[in-house]
Amino acid sequence: MTNEINELRKELDSLDDQISDLLQKRVEIGKKIVKLKKEVGISKDDPNREKEILERITAGKSEITELLKEIYGRIFDWVKNH
Repeated sequence: MTNEINELRKELDSLDDQISDLLQKRVEIGKKIVKLKKEVGISKDDPNREKEILERITAGKSEITELLKEIYGRIFDWVKNH
């Protein structure tokens, strides 16, 4: 393989590590919110909040809007059900 491919793969590996660390933190915080909602009797589902998040993170990212919606839809479901 070329040096360029190896360098790009190293860059991807670094990004993957950062993404997985941030995703773990996001899930942990989301679970805390679900737990607090349960304690006070609030529904864990909040479609308005989810819509607000999706609108914010997809703004200006038309090339990956659908991908972000799919990923975050899975994250929302995972946090609420695990």
